[in-house]
Amino acid sequence: MIIFVDGIDGSGKTTLIRHLATALNSSGIEAVVSSPLWRYLPMIAAPEQFASWVVSTPGMDVAEALIGAMIDRLDDLRDLSVAQDRVHLVDRGPKTVYASARAHAHERHTAFEPLRENLAASVRALTDVQPCVAIELGEGEEALQMALPRLTSSQTVTPGYLRYLQAFAIEMHTFGDWPGLPTQRLDVSVSAEFNCATVIESLRLPTIRNGRADVGEAAPANRRGRQA
Repeated sequence: MIIFVDGIDGSGKTTLIRHLATALNSSGIEAVVSSPLWRYLPMIAAPEQFASWVVSTPGMDVAEALIGAMIDRLDDLRDLSVAQDRVHLVDRGPKTVYASARAHAHERHTAFEPLRENLAASVRALTDVQPCVAIELGEGEEALQMALPRLTSSQTVTPGYLRYLQAFAIEMHTFGDWPGLPTQRLDVSVSAEFNCATVIESLRLPTIRNGRADVGEAAPANRRGRQA
């Protein structure tokens, strides 16, 4: 099974994934954290290089690289998940990467349609062989207001980065759910422990049997069902 954790920067994705991995492994369900997206970006060798690469690269080139990296990661997940009886926890799902790419590009470029179609095809290929769900932390302005204090406490939020975050939050809000991925939205104002328990209860994962997860239907909060 694949669990994508979505949300803007500072929304708590990494923290929730850490709690989910601990809770699942403690209950006898093998859970692994998938490789981060930056490892699929050949132009950088460490996450610390990401910001400087973004600043020095045209926005549309960044967008294309992010979506290409996500497609490569989805293809790897498809191959890995078929051979392994595990729950794969993925930081940044298709919706987050696509919204981030659009925010970096600064415009609704016509080149996005084939990029979206290529990404959607990779998602469909993955969901054809494994159950997948998306967990989204917050939405729109609410998510941004919760994320900013976390970000400013650990790094410098430049005017350019703030503009990106605002565009990112708008894209996440207007996009809706990724087609074909059941989505559950969580309240970013509550604790990671509470959200972790909510996710596990909604997915109903008592065991891994016969190479497939015993999965209940995710219970999305305020799901609009819009499509890009």
